[in-house]
Amino acid sequence: MLSLFPKLQSLFNLQLKGLSSQLGWYIVQLGATFIGSIWLIRHLDNSHWGSISLLVSYHGMFSVFSGIWLKDWVIKAIVEGRKIETLLGSVAFIAVLLSVFGFVVCGVSFMLFFPQYSFLKNLMWIQAGNLLTTPFHVVYFYFDAIKKPQLINQVNAYYAICAGICKVICVEIKPFSFSTFLWFQLGCSLGLSMVYYGLIKSEGLGFRKWQIQWSLVLEMSKGAWSVFVSKIIGLAQSKMDVLLLASLLNLSDTGRYSSALRLVEASYFVPVLLFTHQYPRLVEAKRLSEMLFFKKMRQYLQVSVGTSVVFVVMMWVSAPLFERILGVRQLSWLIGGLSLNLLFYMLDMARSSLLFTNNLTHLMIPIQVISCLLGVVFSYLLIPIWGIYGAIMSAWITGIWQCWLSNYIFRETRFIPSLLCSKPYFMA
Repeated sequence: MLSLFPKLQSLFNLQLKGLSSQLGWYIVQLGATFIGSIWLIRHLDNSHWGSISLLVSYHGMFSVFSGIWLKDWVIKAIVEGRKIETLLGSVAFIAVLLSVFGFVVCGVSFMLFFPQYSFLKNLMWIQAGNLLTTPFHVVYFYFDAIKKPQLINQVNAYYAICAGICKVICVEIKPFSFSTFLWFQLGCSLGLSMVYYGLIKSEGLGFRKWQIQWSLVLEMSKGAWSVFVSKIIGLAQSKMDVLLLASLLNLSDTGRYSSALRLVEASYFVPVLLFTHQYPRLVEAKRLSEMLFFKKMRQYLQVSVGTSVVFVVMMWVSAPLFERILGVRQLSWLIGGLSLNLLFYMLDMARSSLLFTNNLTHLMIPIQVISCLLGVVFSYLLIPIWGIYGAIMSAWITGIWQCWLSNYIFRETRFIPSLLCSKPYFMA
């Protein structure tokens, strides 16, 4: 089909060159996670699945405390030639402190915000324990920066297989035990962290070489604080629909909505893969030429839109099949509505790479704050009237604002829509 459009084919080949070695492992990881999720959805009732979704979503809001918010800052620093040992030591120090803080806040705040689900409070502490296993995840920044993420992708694929097997085992144990399920997942997360450390040690960058440089800790805190705040708000926004459904409706409806959301989120590896592949190249292009940077940025946006449209159509076509397999009522309508989130997510990820590269991350905070407020307001207005479909409509409104309309608010980002729709005057 692409052969009919040589220019488009050339564009895709240019942007996706070098991804073949990563794509295979991404597919394995995606497949294992997808099968594990389908197994849970099919073998658990909506109430049980809703409880798991509530725990995972609430814990997910605090995942930024693992230090993942420093990824883009660290990658840029490595590409620019900073010393690896001090970067790893300093970022690990920040990640350890924040993960402990996030663990405590996650467990305590859940009891405050969801007193009606007191039977889940002890389980929340087990789920929150995953935060304590994640500081070692910062080591994969190094592999992304040197354009060798294949090992990390391979490890993540094996982890997804192990976690999927654990899910199947837990579901097959009758009666189903929430605590056993969560302890198995926590063990898998701990094992993943140990393997990450083994990889960085094999590169000759073990603990003994890590150095905490206080000036660098301060520089990272100042340089990436806006990213930290925006990530927290962004994660809160991404999990807000599930949390508000659990609060305003019930765990059964939350489980139905989460079933469709989990299937749609399986496609989110696409924007992550593109970002991982493109971001270091955009940093290099920026150092060489402003025009080269904008050219690559324009190609990145076009590929993001084209890829998301293909995946959205695929989800629409396959939705009735998943409804028959999983036996969830009106699942195809939910998948069709939520699939548009992929387009919004891909455009937002592409715009984020531009903000990171041009040191404009401070603009992410007002965008995320307004997006989160819009999500909360429209959810409270629409969910009581339309139920789970109100949550979908709220997600559409928020997504359109975040990935498109918000560009017109700031002078530095007003050119982005023209960068995608037509060649801007400065590229003529």
